[in-house]
Amino acid sequence: TSAGKTVCAEYAVALAKKHCTRAIYTSPIKALSNQKYRDFRSKFGEDVGLITGDMQIGADGSCLIMTTEILRSMLYRGADLIRDIEWVIFDEVHYINDSERGVVWEEVIIMLPEYVNMIFLSATTPNTIEFSEWIGRTKRKPVHVIRTNYRPVPLSHHLWAGHKMHKIMEGKQGFDSKGYAAASKALLPASARAKVDAKSNKGGSKANTTTGKQSSVPGKPASGSKLTSWQQQGTKQDWISLTRHLEKEGLMPTVTFSFSKKKCEEIANQLRSLDLNTAAERNLVQSFAIQTVARLSPKDQILPQVVNTVEMVKRGVGVHHGGLLPILKEMVEILFSRNLIKILFATETFAMGVNMPARSVVFNAIRKHDGVQFRELQPGEYVQMAGRAGRRGLDTVGTVVLCCFGDHPPPQTMLKNMLTGSSTKLQSQFRLTYTMILNLLRVEDMSVEGMIKRSFSEFATQRALTNNEYPKLLTRGTKTLAKLDEEFKHDVDSRIGAEDIEEYYASSSNVLSSAKELLCYILSSGGTGGGALVAGRLVLVTSARKHGYVRAPAVVLKPPTPSSNISSASSNESDGIVCIVLLPQSYTSVKDKEGEPVLGDLNYVGLQKDRFYVIHELSLDEILLVSDKKCKIDSNVLLKEKSSSMSIRRGALGNPFAGARSMQRREADDPFAGMNARGKKNDDTSRNKPSVSQETQVVDDVVTFLMNSEETELQTGLGVLDLRDCAKNMHQGNSAVEFGAAYARYEQNITLLRHFRSHYHPILEIHYKVVDRREILRSRVRTLRKLLSNESLQLFPDFLQRKALLQTLGYVDENDTVCLKGRVACEVNTCEGLIVTEMVFGGLLSELEPTEIVAALSALIFQEKTDEEFDSELPERLVASCNGMKAIALDLGQRQKDHGLPVDPLEYCATSLKMGLVHVVYEWACGVPFSSICELTDVQEGSIVRCITRLDELCREVRNCARVVGNPTLYRKMEMASEAIKRDIVFASSLYVS
Repeated sequence: TSAGKTVCAEYAVALAKKHCTRAIYTSPIKALSNQKYRDFRSKFGEDVGLITGDMQIGADGSCLIMTTEILRSMLYRGADLIRDIEWVIFDEVHYINDSERGVVWEEVIIMLPEYVNMIFLSATTPNTIEFSEWIGRTKRKPVHVIRTNYRPVPLSHHLWAGHKMHKIMEGKQGFDSKGYAAASKALLPASARAKVDAKSNKGGSKANTTTGKQSSVPGKPASGSKLTSWQQQGTKQDWISLTRHLEKEGLMPTVTFSFSKKKCEEIANQLRSLDLNTAAERNLVQSFAIQTVARLSPKDQILPQVVNTVEMVKRGVGVHHGGLLPILKEMVEILFSRNLIKILFATETFAMGVNMPARSVVFNAIRKHDGVQFRELQPGEYVQMAGRAGRRGLDTVGTVVLCCFGDHPPPQTMLKNMLTGSSTKLQSQFRLTYTMILNLLRVEDMSVEGMIKRSFSEFATQRALTNNEYPKLLTRGTKTLAKLDEEFKHDVDSRIGAEDIEEYYASSSNVLSSAKELLCYILSSGGTGGGALVAGRLVLVTSARKHGYVRAPAVVLKPPTPSSNISSASSNESDGIVCIVLLPQSYTSVKDKEGEPVLGDLNYVGLQKDRFYVIHELSLDEILLVSDKKCKIDSNVLLKEKSSSMSIRRGALGNPFAGARSMQRREADDPFAGMNARGKKNDDTSRNKPSVSQETQVVDDVVTFLMNSEETELQTGLGVLDLRDCAKNMHQGNSAVEFGAAYARYEQNITLLRHFRSHYHPILEIHYKVVDRREILRSRVRTLRKLLSNESLQLFPDFLQRKALLQTLGYVDENDTVCLKGRVACEVNTCEGLIVTEMVFGGLLSELEPTEIVAALSALIFQEKTDEEFDSELPERLVASCNGMKAIALDLGQRQKDHGLPVDPLEYCATSLKMGLVHVVYEWACGVPFSSICELTDVQEGSIVRCITRLDELCREVRNCARVVGNPTLYRKMEMASEAIKRDIVFASSLYVS
């Protein structure tokens, strides 16, 4: 704050003026627009225009000021004005964090045409770079980030305790706990303080530790628990002494933030006895106030709020919150900026929407209600408000005062976080609204998917996709796949006897995955899975890509290691089932370099009875079938040094690093090493071994057994081990049933597999490998395609559900063309468009009088909570139509729920329709004066006025709906309705503008 952001904006406006183009200045709040209009008028003269929902001034100026919502509807409508824009300035862009309206900024940024340059201003955004990256990516332009990480006018933060100020932080220095301790001490009752002093004289350094710990002492009645006593509110006396102190220290003008409208009024009224203005200043205020009030009708001039405020500002005290009449709010702002109001009690909106610095800022409390619950202020909010202190060029330092009226200051950790924490990151609040979907389906240049893809919320994922070069990989993958498919078609003649290899592959994959599922479950309890994979068990294995064999018989040498089943996450790498596998007949040996594995090592390849065999470590997903056969085997011969490292590992399961060593050993022999290290002649193996004959015998037995098994499989099919017996004792709950079903599927798949001709093909593995390569590539391409397609977007399912709803309701037809109903819904931007559309089409509005129409529509606009009982004085038609609206809202809510959207019909109805002002607006439209209306309700004047001004906008939107439908009577009624509410104080012109 106060680092001069506006300079960039003003330069852009000047450029636009020079180039005869347009600069658009958007602000989040209407009040801010009015104020900027005044500032720019004084700087750039007549060439400045203002467009708000209810008026247009100088709409052909080279600099236009408007709210972001208005710019959005211009973009959707494709207004001619868009063609002339050179610059768009977004002020207070951290509004993107606003859960209600944040999405509007994203829509506008995404939809602005390429030739428009943008400037973003904000005082509190820690993740500027991330935000700029998103803008740069979305708009394909470089973004220049200009940051000032310190305040040109430093702040000093104080606690107000015991009628004194205690500094707790200054400028860029850290938090000062000495000041905090002094404040804690000052708040204690006198008797407790004396005790503390006595202690500090005795114990010297003890003072600091005891100060905060003292609880209430008989000197003063206890005030709640220590936890909440700091939240106590000040008395009249407290406030008067604080104000006097600020005046004496020369810290006026001051803004005091209080988080409720009532509280602002209350404190200001407590200062009735003070007069902070000199006689000369009082005369200035008097004359300005008279001019202001003269704009109101005589009846309105005597409204209690008007009289009250005028009396207050004369004494240099002001109040500023949403409940004030807009004209009074402006009067207070202008007087404050002229230094004629010395202490102003304001709510948080003043910090957000009013660019008026003061010399000091006071916080009455540091808890606020954010619409959901009470919470402490976040660092970002604190910065935004405290930032009002310290005027550049006027003050050397800005003073911030936190009031403590209880027995304890707020907890130190909380204060520290609030003063030194980093402000809230900009986070996307992007969500789909029906209006957005309908509008985007209407415009040619942008699709809904495109909008989601470009949104700030999808930014991180989209960026990761391009950074990982997925698009390039996808194109490469697709090309290779096409080539492989072509080759496969071409080589059809070479596949005699294996024509059904593709179906065989698919079936084989099914078997492999169901076998893995069963085995994982069985092995989850550790051990050999109830004897399923003991040493000597015969299994069929398929590992075409890695090792080049398919449905090869193998005998388990070492069951899976227990550690591998403990963490299922890493189980893929370490399922370690070591087997001796019979290599296919097509296997040819390759003489290779020295230092190859010998018998007893992993990846050792040997030759026996004219067949090669290999010792491999396999994972569970390579086991095709577990047979019911076993072979007597001496695994020590076939698996040597590994067993010693195994025993270490088994013994040291408690020590996580013991396992790491043997894993290392296993990593070292890369599974592909087996591919090259082929072809060890029989005599080679016998060279290094002592009892050759015994070894040969063992190997011979195993290989014979394997060859016989291969024969059996091809002739009659091997018997399958019934895994249900292995899993008997493990079941919990209904897992037995599920396991049984899974096993039945597995058996069925095996039978299917044996029906294919390919299964019996002598060189099956060669054909299988070709298909395997193609299919793996295909699945990778599919994954990439999904990642890069719209379906991977987070909001895509939501979009489909919403679109389906719109189709059901007849807003969109099956070709995604927007129908009449949809075009009507597009006209409504101020509130829930679907409800208005249904009302127009349901004829709800046609039978009402103009005055009743406005009253009914007010339910869509009004936002505060009040009791919603209808008075007996309301016309029956109006009550009936209000109930009709509720029925429509409930129906829409229910339909959204049926389409899978997370909407609760009752809640949807309650949030969309608030009937609190129906009676008030009805009376107002009938011509009752404002003072009598205010007595009908406890809603504050400012809120009533705001509701009625926005209603006027809605009336114009409904009038346009009537035009689109072609309903002239409704059109005329809406014009009359608009006229009925446009009068007196509600539409008094803004002080900034005229």
